[in-house]
Amino acid sequence: MQPKRNAPVVLVSPDGMKAHPARPMTGAGGLVVLLIGLLLLFCSLSAAQQVLDRIVAVVGDEIISDSELELQLTLYVNQMGIELKSEEQKSELKAEMLEQMVNDRLLLLAAQKDTTIEVTSREVEEAVKEQLDRVKSEFTEEEFKAQLKAEGLTEGELKKRYREQTKEKMMTDRLIGSKLSRVSVSTREVKDFYEAYKDSIPDQPEAVKLSHILLEVGPSSETLDSLRSEAERVRDLAERGEDFARLASTYSDDPSGDRGGDLGFFQRGDMIPKFEEVAFALEPGEISDVVETQFGYHIIRVEEKKDDQVHARHILLLVSSSKTDTTRVQQLADSLYQLLIDGADFAELAKEFSSDEESKKMGGELGWYPVEQMTPEIKEGVKDLEIDQVSLPVRSQFGIHILKALDRREGRKLNLEDDWDVLKDMVRRKKTNDVVTEWVEKLRQEIYVEIRL
Repeated sequence: MQPKRNAPVVLVSPDGMKAHPARPMTGAGGLVVLLIGLLLLFCSLSAAQQVLDRIVAVVGDEIISDSELELQLTLYVNQMGIELKSEEQKSELKAEMLEQMVNDRLLLLAAQKDTTIEVTSREVEEAVKEQLDRVKSEFTEEEFKAQLKAEGLTEGELKKRYREQTKEKMMTDRLIGSKLSRVSVSTREVKDFYEAYKDSIPDQPEAVKLSHILLEVGPSSETLDSLRSEAERVRDLAERGEDFARLASTYSDDPSGDRGGDLGFFQRGDMIPKFEEVAFALEPGEISDVVETQFGYHIIRVEEKKDDQVHARHILLLVSSSKTDTTRVQQLADSLYQLLIDGADFAELAKEFSSDEESKKMGGELGWYPVEQMTPEIKEGVKDLEIDQVSLPVRSQFGIHILKALDRREGRKLNLEDDWDVLKDMVRRKKTNDVVTEWVEKLRQEIYVEIRL
């Protein structure tokens, strides 16, 4: 069934401007988040299963195991490109990482107790889908299935883990955001900060202020209609008595197809809501109508029920783009590029055609992006652009972009006159870090914590 670990992040601290592990935050916090090393996911799950665990910390009624700590350490070291040259260095970093994991658990417990924090299933599913898509983009379909099989996982089990961790992170982020929403920064604080840390503040990197028009390569209505018709045909075969497991092995795009579509037993909350709604309404032996979800078209057969669990099989016809769809979007991108060359207004075309719902409201504007942090495709697309010039259509994992350079700035030292907003944001990060540190210390007084490392 198409069903985590919190990654370490880096907070640029004014204390010598060193990087420290910190809790990921959103909104007012303005912290710098490093994406989790997704390709480490499979090996890390396997490692967690193989290590004979010992408890390294207790937080409230929860434990942190040594395998969990080793996993976080591995992710952090790989993200930061750190070479651990000695056991002493590893032990020191491991101790720091454990402290952060304890803080994470404290914040999660606080979020779970706060009745004002709400995270909807839809929000979680959208985030999980985006996360899983990122993982899949690093593999071919065959490699992905093979890796799942090697780890003894189904895609449903993988998604369940993502779902649980994603919800936890969203809850904690929202709790932190609510705490930090009242943080303000005065003019005097910015000036004092600059005078105190001007020798250690990082240089401003080379950056480009960008706008883009993003055209997602998605299935056309004709492709969707054709896929649904195929799903209806397969369902009819099942209704006429053809072996469901054989049909799943033949037609399903889900990894469970290798097992005749068998999902095993699951309970509410394990699968996406729409799938669950249908599965729990069926009686053993019943076959569902075609069920549409964000992943495609499902046909579900319930094998048995017990207590609050269902044992089901399913066939998934995955929604994916055809070569015709890709060609169609590429032709649209070429047409829009020609219109721009002929003088059309970039912002108006972005508002009309872009698939990026956030940036299209602002005429496609994305803001400043450090060149060194751009993906190779985007970096290549903008490297020779003059200000106000547009790029040829550029392909990325998100679709086809047309980029416009609004401004450029070279790497240099920051100063009060030219970089007030940047410095103000640094002060805000320092203040929010101080607020969270004080808050976590208070939680440590209220919730039982024991370190056993």
